[in-house]
Amino acid sequence: MHTISRSSEEVYVAIRQALEQTRYADGAYLREAQLAQQLGVSRTPVREALRRLGAEGWLEVRPNYGARVKRWSLRDVEEIFEARLLIEPYLAGRAAAHITADEIERLTQLATQMRAIADGPPGEQTTEAWFAANASFHAIITAAARNERLDQSLKSMKEMPLIKWTFDTFSAEDRERSTRQHFEIVTALAERNAPWAEAVTRCHIAAAEKSVLDRLRGNS
Repeated sequence: MHTISRSSEEVYVAIRQALEQTRYADGAYLREAQLAQQLGVSRTPVREALRRLGAEGWLEVRPNYGARVKRWSLRDVEEIFEARLLIEPYLAGRAAAHITADEIERLTQLATQMRAIADGPPGEQTTEAWFAANASFHAIITAAARNERLDQSLKSMKEMPLIKWTFDTFSAEDRERSTRQHFEIVTALAERNAPWAEAVTRCHIAAAEKSVLDRLRGNS
């Protein structure tokens, strides 16, 4: 088989992006040989990428069986949101003391963009647009806290594909509440009010948790 020159990092990113976009079914096995052929590489960088994705929690690596896409249990979701509820409101409070005017302006733009998206028709493109804008919104806030280690820990949890389920499960009332909370978070940060920013962020995450858990319970 002809292969192209591709770094291990590029192979890792390609497979992770496919996982982020839920292109593989839950529980599906990812075969080294098949992935190597699809990506035009040898099996070595694929093997390394699967090992790395297993260590990060994207895959379940089973000796003698291979790697398969992780199935999310109720406990998995509960643990991730428990960690988010501990870390993210704290970072929002810190951000209130450090965030810049330019960052506030960008947050306002993103909140406005998400309101327009939420008012649009449902579908895969709508979900992707909301997910991208929402990720940027929260990334600005956690980065503004100026605590790189906690910021990186939080990012690793929020890259998991289960976070994308949230918007799909939202009712019209859920979307309205989420939109309102985004604007309230921006106002709290602009006012430099750390307790307010923490409180709204905590409510925002708790509502998202309920949406995802309700979906899992309904599909179990």
